[in-house]
Amino acid sequence: MPNKDHSAKYKKSAQATLNKASKHAELAQITFAASLKARNDAKGVDAQRLAGEAWREAEKALLDAATRLEDGNLKRAKRLSNDAEQSYRTAELSAIKASYLSDARQLIQKANDEKVARYTPKTLLKAKEILALAEKELTENRYDIDYPRSLAKQAHYEAKHALALAGLVKKLDRGKITTEEFLLKLEAPLINISNALDMVASFDQGFDGMADDLVSNIESLRADAYELGERRKELARLENEMASLERRMGVQSQRLAEQQAQKENLRKVDELFSRDEAAVLTEGRNILIRAVGLNFSPGSAQINSQNFALLQKLKTAIALYPRYTLLIEGHTDSFGSDSANLNLSFARAESVKAYLRANIDSAKTIEAIGYGETHPIANNETQEGRTRNRRIDFVLRPPL
Repeated sequence: MPNKDHSAKYKKSAQATLNKASKHAELAQITFAASLKARNDAKGVDAQRLAGEAWREAEKALLDAATRLEDGNLKRAKRLSNDAEQSYRTAELSAIKASYLSDARQLIQKANDEKVARYTPKTLLKAKEILALAEKELTENRYDIDYPRSLAKQAHYEAKHALALAGLVKKLDRGKITTEEFLLKLEAPLINISNALDMVASFDQGFDGMADDLVSNIESLRADAYELGERRKELARLENEMASLERRMGVQSQRLAEQQAQKENLRKVDELFSRDEAAVLTEGRNILIRAVGLNFSPGSAQINSQNFALLQKLKTAIALYPRYTLLIEGHTDSFGSDSANLNLSFARAESVKAYLRANIDSAKTIEAIGYGETHPIANNETQEGRTRNRRIDFVLRPPL
């Protein structure tokens, strides 16, 4: 049988080894936290491929830092970890620039090679200016890539735009097409759109008049489609509930009366707002008032005086549901850091909550929450879409 003293000594040695390993693991987690976070960020934009030299530099520094930590040289390990973090960030920035800006650069270079500036100097200059702004934004604020990515797309578009325009201008310049033929060629797509909309194309007031007519027609159709879609949803929901009520004898009359009252309230609320102010929707038994017209100054949570009229309408709508609780949701577009947008959306929701608390029945339960950029309802790549995403949603929830 083994000696008891020897067994105890072995256990003590093993425990010491485990304690040492555990201590190294904890130290590594603390010492390398920032550099490992930077490594993950760089890896997420394919820095190994797009910024190989900086990536290899960072990897070497991190490996050296781990070696120094094992040797017990914590001070040197921290310094090398900081070096690794900076190299990873440099690799990340280089990869982002290569990924988002390279296509636009290549297209602008193509335009330069084809001497496009002779024919469309303003459009090409615009592409170059937007590209320069995208590079500047990436350098100064590398953690918010949504905005510079959008700028890079715009630069790419303007470069293609310049090339396309230059092709047409060259034809005019070389006499391959007359000015009249050129203008008639521009009318053709608008005529096709008019035909699709069952309109008669008329250019006696020039292109602007025709464009205004098309925009007006399309906006009217979009409004009709939106209204029809919402009415269909509401009708289907009401029909389902009414069918269910018919199967529940004994409460049929009461529930039908409640349903009719809810339908009437929805109609009243819907009529309060124009399409640019708010959309009235239903989510199950909840009523959602999507206040797309309730806007704030950039970066601010202070309610503007121009919003008072809309807030008064919202107050009227909320009063139609005295037993409902109210949840105020703040939303932003995708430009800006995730954390900043989350905080800003919550601050705006709280600001609206404070305003309503001072102006409606104090007994009503009101909650506020911020979702930042996580619940978009429109395309963040367009200015109009971002405007719609910067909104406050009012969710009225019935009693349980």
